[in-house]
Amino acid sequence: MKHLYHQLAAPLLAVLLMPLSVKTAAQCGFEAEISLFPQAPQNVYCPYDTLKLSITEPFDSYQWYYNFDGDTANLIPIDGATASSIEIPIGAYGFGFFFVELTRDSCTEVIEPVVADSWVFSPIAVQHDPQNTYCHGDSTIISNAFGAYASYQWLRNGVPIDGANGPQYVVRESGEYVLNASPFECPLTVLTSGIGPSFTFTGPTPPAIEEVDGLLYANSNAPSYQWALNGVDIPEATGPTYQPAVSGIYTVSASDGSGCMPVSEPYTFQLTGLKQPVSWAPGFVLSPNPAGETLTITGPSDEGFDARILNAAGQEVIRRQHATGPLALPAGQLPEGNYICQIFFRGERASYPIVVAR
Repeated sequence: MKHLYHQLAAPLLAVLLMPLSVKTAAQCGFEAEISLFPQAPQNVYCPYDTLKLSITEPFDSYQWYYNFDGDTANLIPIDGATASSIEIPIGAYGFGFFFVELTRDSCTEVIEPVVADSWVFSPIAVQHDPQNTYCHGDSTIISNAFGAYASYQWLRNGVPIDGANGPQYVVRESGEYVLNASPFECPLTVLTSGIGPSFTFTGPTPPAIEEVDGLLYANSNAPSYQWALNGVDIPEATGPTYQPAVSGIYTVSASDGSGCMPVSEPYTFQLTGLKQPVSWAPGFVLSPNPAGETLTITGPSDEGFDARILNAAGQEVIRRQHATGPLALPAGQLPEGNYICQIFFRGERASYPIVVAR
């Protein structure tokens, strides 16, 4: 079930008052009328509007009043309003009947009032799923529940979110989310949902795979990982790095014991010929290839080198270090198939495809 609250906009006077008859006493026969500026349909204004009420004809004195029922028996004087015009911040009144008492040649009369009304808006509502805890990498949608507005601004922990200016927002971070919006009737009015829904995102951050010199790195803060090739988990490939030996689509998931295991975006690794350091790679000889019981590696000099063999899943199956002469590797202990032999020499690495066949 979605969570939401209702929204309402209406002129305040229309909501709160029944039709009223205005009672004034015509004692002097003044024909003056109150002018209202600016004009608005049905004299309904925005809360931030300021209205100017004025009398254009000259009189000896003026006193402005207001009330909420239109009866001259209940007039409330406006302090200091004794000039031919006054300015009324409509937001300070909400609505009202505005009168002026005019005096000329010792005759005093209260003339017909003008009525000014203002829009009233209920707080807006945020619609969201009741779930409030997610794993990093997941998301949830929050949205304006009712109607449409002239503008929107989503906030996270009280701070406006850059670019979050639509009726919906995709939440991917922990925090409290509030929606501010401005109605078409009063675009400078800012309405707020007030206390917004709060969400918590837990677990490790989704890993992002990067490739450096043929080695795949899982950039994440998790303590453990699981690599997969073409959607199938690679046995024992549980570290933050992985050396692929075959082309394919790789992913890595991260875990920290929280129950969340976000998965990286797929990464396509293409083994397009094995890039070799030009200076020394041709000097290494691997024979025989295909290998039967033994694979012998002979280097170009007496300098030491390291070697390892990876199977088709990228797992290391044989490793030897600090070899200084011909190195015999026990190929006979390996199942028949395709392998990669990696040699580390002079701070560089070269890769050689080999086949084990008997």
